[in-house]
Amino acid sequence: MKGNNRFVVGVKRCICALLCIALVVMSVIYTDSACIKVEADGLVSLSACISGSNVVIKATTSSVPSSADGLYHLYAQNVYDTGVKGTEVASAAVGTSATFTVALNNNSANSMLYKKFVVATSQSGVMTQVSNAAYITNPEALATHTVARVQAGKKGIIPESTMIHSGDIVTLGIDQCSYNLLMSQLLNKSGAQITYNYNGKTYSFNAGTVQAYDWLISMFKQNGISCTMVLLNDWHADLTSINPLSRSAGHSYYAYNAADQAGVELLAAIGSFLASRYSNQGLGQIDNFVIGNEINARYLWNYMSNVDVTTYTVQNANAFRVFYNAIKSQNANANVYTCIDQMWASTNEPNRYYAGKEYLDIFNSYISSEGNIDWSLAVHPYDVPLTNSYAWANSSKYVTHDISSPYVAMQNVEVVTDYMCTPTFKAPNGQVRSIICSEVGYSSTAGEAVQAAAITYAYEVAMNNQYIDAFIYNKEMDASAELAQGLALGLVSSRGTHKQAYAYYQNLDGPNAQQYINAAAATIGVTDLNSIIVKR
Repeated sequence: MKGNNRFVVGVKRCICALLCIALVVMSVIYTDSACIKVEADGLVSLSACISGSNVVIKATTSSVPSSADGLYHLYAQNVYDTGVKGTEVASAAVGTSATFTVALNNNSANSMLYKKFVVATSQSGVMTQVSNAAYITNPEALATHTVARVQAGKKGIIPESTMIHSGDIVTLGIDQCSYNLLMSQLLNKSGAQITYNYNGKTYSFNAGTVQAYDWLISMFKQNGISCTMVLLNDWHADLTSINPLSRSAGHSYYAYNAADQAGVELLAAIGSFLASRYSNQGLGQIDNFVIGNEINARYLWNYMSNVDVTTYTVQNANAFRVFYNAIKSQNANANVYTCIDQMWASTNEPNRYYAGKEYLDIFNSYISSEGNIDWSLAVHPYDVPLTNSYAWANSSKYVTHDISSPYVAMQNVEVVTDYMCTPTFKAPNGQVRSIICSEVGYSSTAGEAVQAAAITYAYEVAMNNQYIDAFIYNKEMDASAELAQGLALGLVSSRGTHKQAYAYYQNLDGPNAQQYINAAAATIGVTDLNSIIVKR
């Protein structure tokens, strides 16, 4: 489900994300210089890291592959290339280990920041891939706009654009805000433009949009609020940012395009521009970037034509990798998130939506196979159905406390955090990745007291789970479109009056918090709210 804000031009939220693939292929590819055969991967393990002005690529193997000329040949490829397409950039003698050093060429037309590397050997006159593909995994080594993250609590909200100048989020004691940025607005070519030079090309971004966000993000920073920006790829005249498999008008948001060079270059420029501009240099700062919205909801929130889940995830993961390298190469402390909705282990419409767990499994496996990075996870653990306001009592048909739960709500959000604690999902440094509940909301249609109790319960669940870094409530004010669907999620009614939930949320992290927690427990029918909270 998407957010509401309509700042500058209406925004919703989506998210783009990632992938997984079993790189075992057999095919023949032709390049300008050679016929190249792709062999089952895994023979040579490849890694790539920035060192000074160079990229150092290391190859290791316990079984030396055959080579007619006694050499490993290193190729630099584009994001969308498969096999051993690309340019040979170095060679080294075959052996159980080899090290290649190539110029990084940062911020130039020949930059290696978005390239992946593969090693091949000559076998029977055919250049044969003998390694995994490997991207640079430490783009933060280039960062010149790194800024300390805003030290904020977990209490967040999606602000209402019509109230953004009211100071209401300060009155509420909000620690974190999530906001949406539409590509149709950022890339709108009408009116004044702000130019940005990157990798030898000049890009332009809509000045009116950028200046509006300058004010917004500065306001967040001035009030000690951590900013999460959701980058949403809606339909617009220039289709460059939209994946070629997604170019069909009429959908909410679209998968990002890393399937051709123009798309890769544009995404890289967008990520670099935003991360450098909003790095506490007088225009505020963005601590968190969410790439798209509810990526597993293919048809509704991240449109792509009906493809299998692996193809879909790989396309999204490639785009995520581009954004990640662009953002982290500017601000090393920024977090970059992929996003899933509440459908966890199953989906009720497999031709339209993928299970969040399946998407994450493929995404994590694919990213890891090409160089593990510190990606983060944003999840939307709404109740099932969305109109349910009894957050503590979802039907066991939908919500259970085990890995096979069809859905994840705040009631069982530990299912997600437990899964992210497993060894295969940990970040390169061995720590659990950042996890945020970036969109959660409860309707007041069952009564304002029930909504207030639900918010209190959900917030306390987040506070009692050490792996959740943010609880971002959706939303500040009721939205007319959602009211028509039976959803009155706001803390404030459409008439501007405060609901009971407003006072509860305002006080949950203050000296009177226990008073509101006790009131919520009474509404729920328990003496101690902790008795129904799963702690982690």
